[in-house]
Amino acid sequence: MWASGADEEKQLQHLASLVTQKYPDIKVDLKTAPFKDYFTKLQTQAAGGDQPCIVSMQSLRLSGFADLMEPLDDLEGATGTDGFEPAALKALQWDGKQYALPMDLASMLMYYNKDAFAKAGLAEPKTGWTVADFEDAAKSLTRNGKTGFALSFSDLNLLTMALSYNGARPVTADGKAQLDDPAMVKALTWYSGLATKDKAASVPASSSDGGWAETQFVNGNAMMAVDGTWNLGSTSTQAKFKVGVAPIPAGPGGSKTYVANSGFGISKSCAYKKEAAKALSVLTGPEAEDYLAGQGRVFPARTAAQPAYEKFLTRQTGGKTETVKAGMNAVRDGLAGGVPFVGTRNWDEVNTLFSQYLLEAYTGSTTAEAALTTIQKKAER
Repeated sequence: MWASGADEEKQLQHLASLVTQKYPDIKVDLKTAPFKDYFTKLQTQAAGGDQPCIVSMQSLRLSGFADLMEPLDDLEGATGTDGFEPAALKALQWDGKQYALPMDLASMLMYYNKDAFAKAGLAEPKTGWTVADFEDAAKSLTRNGKTGFALSFSDLNLLTMALSYNGARPVTADGKAQLDDPAMVKALTWYSGLATKDKAASVPASSSDGGWAETQFVNGNAMMAVDGTWNLGSTSTQAKFKVGVAPIPAGPGGSKTYVANSGFGISKSCAYKKEAAKALSVLTGPEAEDYLAGQGRVFPARTAAQPAYEKFLTRQTGGKTETVKAGMNAVRDGLAGGVPFVGTRNWDEVNTLFSQYLLEAYTGSTTAEAALTTIQKKAER
């Protein structure tokens, strides 16, 4: 599984221990990697015949890895799907087969610095706020070496903003890249222009800074950033200011967000599929979901565990139920109106190309159109 630090590794190790508690003859050996390296490492392991039994998978990238995974429909006892949000299960299906059981269900949110908004005398973002409202806030909050917003290379983060801005879609309905589509070009021209034209957004220092926006926000250097529901807990804990969340700013078609999730499947090369199926039932079971929700690690895929997530947010805010209510409303609004994201079969490669070529557009050394045209050509190879 991917992990961004010691806290997430500790949480994952706890899940592994739950497996052994229920099945003393099974021990799960946890290996982690940073998210930006995880899927490359998984490909390397598969090529070398060293793929792990239990594969952590993100819905965006499932299509590119399905050939390496065992359909759970074919494994007895591995597909107990009662209690899961239907959308969470569907996101981890490919060609009508269930390849992984979900851990979470996520939408994208606008995280904002409540203290900075108050100091600037700005109304806080809320349901119904628009792209124009967002632009005004970003400009007003850019002062004293800090910016109102932080740009991102991460697919869900930047593409959700494009989707809400003008409905731009990077992938066709039949799974082909259309990154040079006119709507995409217009949306990314606007997005990069937040830095080049408006001077209201910070730009990643290098193409390797995949988590730039989130880090800049937590460190107090950017007053707003787009991030997923999965970081509500960690961001609220790490930030030295009051964190607020709101829906993505609305374009002509309203507020839009992509919906994605993660889960666990079983590799075809696993020599212990029966045991792996048992482990899977625990890793995605009610106890594991309650634990992760209580840690703020996920908005759980199991509906029964979702109140535990709300209790976590209440603790994090010191019992400020109004803040929690706003946060949960933003989460539920995003999930209710969210658009499931299905990438191309080589989506991991496409996402890498974003970080390589969009930096030039963000800094103004090339246009968004030129960058997207290059990415499209390389994605088609």
